[in-house]
Amino acid sequence: MKRVDITEIGTNQHTGISDIRENVTGLNLTKNNTLKVRRLDDSAIPINRRARSEHSEIFRDDNFNKTILNKKNSQTYKSALNNKQNNKKAPVRLSFQLMTRAEPAQMVIDTIKSLLAIKADDDEILIVDNNHAQTSLYEPLAQFCASLDARHNVHFYHIDAVAGFKAGALNLALGLMDPECSHVVVVDSDYQALPQARISIAKAIERYPDHALLQFPQFYRDAGKEDVHSELNHYFNHHLYRSFNRQRALSTGTYAVIRRRALLAMGGWSGASITEDAQMGVLMHGRGLRTRFIPEVIATGLLPTTLHDLMSQRRRWIYGNMQVLNTYFSTVSNSSTPSSSTSKKLSERLAYMGAHVSQLSAWVNFTGIFIVLQLLTLLIITGALLLSTSLNIHALLTPLYAVYASYAVFLGRRLWAYMQDNAPLNQQTDDGVAPSLGSRLRAWALHLNFWELGALSWWPVLWGQKKPFICTPKQALVRTRTSVYAANLMAMPKVLLMLNITTAIIVSPFSLLYSPWLFGCAMTVCILKIWAAKVMLVNYGYEKSFATNKTVAIKTTFAKGLSQPQTVSINKSKNNP
Repeated sequence: MKRVDITEIGTNQHTGISDIRENVTGLNLTKNNTLKVRRLDDSAIPINRRARSEHSEIFRDDNFNKTILNKKNSQTYKSALNNKQNNKKAPVRLSFQLMTRAEPAQMVIDTIKSLLAIKADDDEILIVDNNHAQTSLYEPLAQFCASLDARHNVHFYHIDAVAGFKAGALNLALGLMDPECSHVVVVDSDYQALPQARISIAKAIERYPDHALLQFPQFYRDAGKEDVHSELNHYFNHHLYRSFNRQRALSTGTYAVIRRRALLAMGGWSGASITEDAQMGVLMHGRGLRTRFIPEVIATGLLPTTLHDLMSQRRRWIYGNMQVLNTYFSTVSNSSTPSSSTSKKLSERLAYMGAHVSQLSAWVNFTGIFIVLQLLTLLIITGALLLSTSLNIHALLTPLYAVYASYAVFLGRRLWAYMQDNAPLNQQTDDGVAPSLGSRLRAWALHLNFWELGALSWWPVLWGQKKPFICTPKQALVRTRTSVYAANLMAMPKVLLMLNITTAIIVSPFSLLYSPWLFGCAMTVCILKIWAAKVMLVNYGYEKSFATNKTVAIKTTFAKGLSQPQTVSINKSKNNP
């Protein structure tokens, strides 16, 4: 009978670590092949974090989620600060942490295998499957991890319910991880490590020993969605790549390399935003900790399988980042330490503030007020025409000039940014070349599909409305051509297209309110939105749905000269208990 020790972790607005632990023993298979947990009092079993299971445990308990990250009473926190392993000169030991929720088992297994191929012997891989009870999805993962030799140091946990969305699961992993590991590496379930990943991480830590966070870029391996790749990679290729943001980088989640001691000092992950990664970066800077973006592709992931999922993902990013911005000044003031607040000059504080706003608003635009103004203007004009009032109707067109001026500024700024994007990360691949003018224009056009989301979807943040963390599904569904087309039409934002079609009709040459300038502006926006939709539908069309599970091999220039990935044994050793 195995004896394991775990630490319960939940999350609230902000969390910290304490000594509250539960000792679990008696992991016995029941008749329905689920693992049953029997709890014992603290007096029954001595606390020993290292006595945890080498393979997998499944916890089912409605009361599992307790906030235990209490820094003041935390022996774990105190010991971590004094641990020699946290010394800058200590060897780098990594804890690769995967938070999964109802993910396709084979996809996660492939990710684990990619990590096994690159990890050092004393690194660990920690999988925390959480917030669902679909045994068909997590039991194959548990069985795979249980089949591995103990020397691979892979640990799997399933918890039916964890408070605080992904931040809660990450805090749970922080409590479960080996305290001898110096750094946490956050890994999304679909992100497969490239052969040079471990070497690049170690070199980055050696090069920036004083940094609490080193963020590597996201990159994608899906076949047939090049324009979506370009639009998503634009954030890393252009926005975060600039030195202004590179040396003040916020975390973007996957392949964030975080010093464990710094994370403990922060009290764990904050659950104040559904983009817990960006929130953590702001809190780190408030405490005087340093961060940096490392522009090396060391892993590749998968795009959302449907257009609806892509839109949902973008809404979450926008909403979460605006949650961080909405509480920005209070967060910074509360997280600042006396040493960090006094040591920074005003110019340095402004530089950090500018970098934060730049990164947090990357997916956001502020044309929403003008979209609403256009709608109200059209309603007033329509009402005036129907009621045949004596108002000067032509004067009612005046707000539309301000509307289209704001649209022109938005379109021009985004076009300039995409024209400046030389895609340096793409050029790290074997077949990577600088993007052509056509590919840059298509990426810009595809970005215009998110115009309304960036303008309007974050408004509820202003009055404090919270939204749940929605995981991006990775399962590919079998659908017909008609169903794909209908689903794409439903997912596509259409507010601006409808508003500008209406505007074009009202100010057309056949109307009493004919305005050549406004008619041209309205038609331009309509044409751009139709072109944007066409580019998106090409990438997420019916034919491309067959290529959902097809990927392209990515080999970066950093991999040259490195040894081939080691062969990983997945057979359990005879001597392994």
